Amino acid sequence: MITSPRYPYLEIWVRVRSYEEVVLAYIDTGFDGYVILPSRYAQRLGACDYVSRWELGDGSLAVAEEYVGVARVVGLTKETPARITCLGNEYLVGRRIIDQFRLIFDHGQAVHIEL
Repeated sequence: MITSPRYPYLEIWVRVRSYEEVVLAYIDTGFDGYVILPSRYAQRLGACDYVSRWELGDGSLAVAEEYVGVARVVGLTKETPARITCLGNEYLVGRRIIDQFRLIFDHGQAVHIEL
């Protein structure tokens, strides 16, 4: 088990082609995708693999660049093939990643994660 004291965030390692980075991502249990990086990452990652339309929480539509990559919760060894989306200005980790683990939200103080 690992513990993230930065409630409700997890450190996530992402790789797209030769680019890799560790980011602190908000655990978004309402997001059924993999990982969202801020839209400025599209410049770093180069040509996207997909362009998709997203309906946002407020009902508006947005166009996002998406990349085929890999994601892993830092401290765990399990890597997940992931669709990395560049959209907005926040770092989010969604259900396609976190549903593989047991998450315990500990009284608003820490997040514990285990296989």
